[in-house]
Amino acid sequence: MDTPSRGEPAPARHATPADTTEDADESRAPAGRTDADTVKKYGKLTEQLLAYFVKVGDVDVRARDVASALGRDTDSGSINAVRSTLDRPVGTSRVRRVGRSLYRAVKP
Repeated sequence: MDTPSRGEPAPARHATPADTTEDADESRAPAGRTDADTVKKYGKLTEQLLAYFVKVGDVDVRARDVASALGRDTDSGSINAVRSTLDRPVGTSRVRRVGRSLYRAVKP
């Protein structure tokens, strides 16, 4: 006897590789939802923002007004998504932040 025994048996582990693989695959993908659903809903927001700024021209625009024009003013979360996404074109100097929640297209 190399190790003292307390009289408690070790817990049995009987999982097979086939059992764990099937469970893991099922838990990764949510039922009824695909990546294409997500892309259709949110994938083109940056392009929509840039197209909007081309259309309005050299005018100061509030983020809330941009969200409204894009049909994304249903709740504060949608408006905040527009605000967050506006930071991308601001970072690449395609849109300029001119004030608190005010944006303007950069002249070419």
